[in-house]
Amino acid sequence: MTPVAEPELQVASDGVVTLQPPRPGDAQLLVAGRDEEFFRWLGPGAEEPSPTACVWVRDELIGWVDYDLEHDWLEPGEVNVRYYLFPSARGKGYASRAVELLLQHLSRNTEHTVATLLIRPENSRSLMLAQRLGFAQKGEMEGGLLLVRGV
Repeated sequence: MTPVAEPELQVASDGVVTLQPPRPGDAQLLVAGRDEEFFRWLGPGAEEPSPTACVWVRDELIGWVDYDLEHDWLEPGEVNVRYYLFPSARGKGYASRAVELLLQHLSRNTEHTVATLLIRPENSRSLMLAQRLGFAQKGEMEGGLLLVRGV
């Protein structure tokens, strides 16, 4: 059986944050924006990142959001959501807005029904984001807390 291709995200905005597919040159900016927090929570990262969407505020690239299906622990209909914002964009609510826009894309344009976040217990910012967006803890996995929410 051939896997079904995931639909490309169309430009989406809530009036503050805009998601759009990566453009030529965005990968280099995403790599340049990595800091100690990136490596602490996400590991080394790809040399040529290609997330589902880049996150923009006005005309400034501030990070990315992504989802994947490649974990053995995902159940049918589930996706794992990941995100990263550059240091200057943190603490302003942009990550919550970006993840919410990604969940809206998943709801409208895919057959996925549940979003998961795998967050280390010491990552308080991500845990607060999960709480704000209505994720509930389902268990523990790979040293992190597994949180879920319908899309």
